[in-house]
Amino acid sequence: MPSWTCAFYVFVAVLVVIPFLFVWLIWHEARTRGWSWTSSESRNMYVDGAKTLVTASGIAVALLASSSVASARAASGVVALSAKAAAVFLISCVCFSILLIVALLRCYERAWSRRGDELRAAGQRMPEKEGKLNALELVLILALSYAALTSFLVGFAFLGRIAFHF
Repeated sequence: MPSWTCAFYVFVAVLVVIPFLFVWLIWHEARTRGWSWTSSESRNMYVDGAKTLVTASGIAVALLASSSVASARAASGVVALSAKAAAVFLISCVCFSILLIVALLRCYERAWSRRGDELRAAGQRMPEKEGKLNALELVLILALSYAALTSFLVGFAFLGRIAFHF
């Protein structure tokens, strides 16, 4: 296996590990420091990030599909494999990002409603738009975030590999 190929796959492995460490850190801080609260502002911020992944992945897939890669596929097996991998990962990113948006919206609503129920039962007024995510909600959001981000990074890396091999 050529050294550039090995270097590429090491790079892809790094792109898979770094988001995992980031997600693990969020999980760890939520469990040890109680940082599993969410607000409408943070929800909107993360939804905007997921929408950005959808847009970027969609544009990249459209460019890939309409480019001259199809004619170059016959010339190079590496280009053909990279084009297929890029398309699969980028389309996966779109799917995971859409699921993430739905999960962010619904889990926020559940957390806010739970908080409201607790405060109303205690005779207090409805809270500002915030609530605490339970473990299942947090795991769902973090898993979808990891899947969306990793799919985007790996898909984009394979897209860059195509340009490198032309």
